[in-house]
Amino acid sequence: MKRARQSGFTLIELIMVIIVVALASVPILGQFSQVAGSTLIDEQFQTAAQLAQERAEGILALRRTQGYAAVATGTTNDTLTGNYSAYSRRVTVTQPPAGGGCAAGATCKGVVVTVSRGSGNRAAVAFVLVNY
Repeated sequence: MKRARQSGFTLIELIMVIIVVALASVPILGQFSQVAGSTLIDEQFQTAAQLAQERAEGILALRRTQGYAAVATGTTNDTLTGNYSAYSRRVTVTQPPAGGGCAAGATCKGVVVTVSRGSGNRAAVAFVLVNY
């Protein structure tokens, strides 16, 4: 009786394929950790931008409801709590605004809202309040 020849992979061939795949996956897996780190930084910038925008809208609401004089000149530091305790927010109101830009016959205040995390600024919103 004659035996039929079997076809397939040997154990050595399978081990070689596993080794090649493992070596090829090392650089790809390294990219995953880099992407995760950059995603965290992007999230911090987005959160800082939202915090700056929130404070700027609060100043505009104060101007609308209580008038131009209610927005006092000077610098204030907001204390953020909860999920945002790692961020710091600074509001600087100057009169006249830096760089001019105020219309003739009007009074203006320059407002800059800056949000930081750690040692670096993450976001800033600047605008001019005008009193005609």
